[in-house]
Amino acid sequence: MDEEAGKNWEISNSKSTEDIQGRKANKNSIIVVIGSFLLLAIITVVFIWYIYLRESSYEKGVNYLKDKKLTEALYELQKVDPDNKNFINAQSKISYINGLQFFNDGKNTEAVVFLSKVRSDDEYYHDAQLMLDKINEASEGNDLQSQIDALRNKKDTVIIKKEYIGTTKKEKDPVDPTKQADLELSRKFVSDAGNSISRFESLYQAARIAPLSSKSDYGKSLESVHKEFNSFKYSAQNKDAGVLELKRLIGEWMSKRIAFIGQLILEKSVSETNLSRPLREEGDKLYTAMMSQMKKVKKSI
Repeated sequence: MDEEAGKNWEISNSKSTEDIQGRKANKNSIIVVIGSFLLLAIITVVFIWYIYLRESSYEKGVNYLKDKKLTEALYELQKVDPDNKNFINAQSKISYINGLQFFNDGKNTEAVVFLSKVRSDDEYYHDAQLMLDKINEASEGNDLQSQIDALRNKKDTVIIKKEYIGTTKKEKDPVDPTKQADLELSRKFVSDAGNSISRFESLYQAARIAPLSSKSDYGKSLESVHKEFNSFKYSAQNKDAGVLELKRLIGEWMSKRIAFIGQLILEKSVSETNLSRPLREEGDKLYTAMMSQMKKVKKSI
């Protein structure tokens, strides 16, 4: 009996050992499966993260623009460096976005400035031209109405025909080298100022509607453009009064815009508030005066 009991114990012990080994094997298999799944998940996440990081600012901006996320598109496109191969294309799309926003706000004069800069090979060129056509149609309608009103108010007049008497053509005065040099310096300053205005206005429009988390970054960019503008030297010997007035208006306009964005950040507000509204209104008035002065200066030089 003892021998039989020993055999039964050995058999029972053997089965227990096999069960334990089987459970260990199953447990190891589960651990391997879970580990493989986690490893695959980590690899997938890393791959997606890598692909996302590889995407350039220009590509991100283009994708945001396709999704009609204009604020995000502006933010990415403005990060494209001048030495980047896509810089010109990025500037074209920035002009399109700004033009679109001004057009939607009913600010046709500002819209024309930006929409006219959209490149002919840009995929948004056709849309830009459609907006320009609508603006022109509206402008022509206003001009026609003005002509009608003028004709209604016009009094009868007597037209006196004068006989033209020819005169000897006067020779042109010799060009003064100093005046010519001053003229070129004035033109260069106005050109550089125009570029600064476009960049600053583009950043401001993005900052105005940007989420609070991004407004500080835009504020720093606005200050950077302002500082760059102040560094421009107008070194003409006989400085043009119109150019000097333009310089003053640009400086004040930039300061008001920066103050407006700064006030929003201070109040932790995404949109306009009672305290920031006066700053925005003053900035709008300065912008109108500045653009009017820019037109006058360009005609005079």
